[in-house]
Amino acid sequence: MAARAAAAPKESKNESAPIEERIRKRAYEIYAQRGGQDGSAVDDWLQAEAEIGQQEREETQTSGT
Repeated sequence: MAARAAAAPKESKNESAPIEERIRKRAYEIYAQRGGQDGSAVDDWLQAEAEIGQQEREETQTSGT
């Protein structure tokens, strides 16, 4: 019996990087913009997640799907 391949993670319209990678990069940019001060990792992640989510919604609306 052949093994089934696992489904690949869903990629965004921006096929160069999965959504999680885009969020990670944006969260780091936010951290760097704050001067690299520790203690706000969750806030940085949530802000990045909101920004990337908004970009995804705009891309979806623009593409008409």
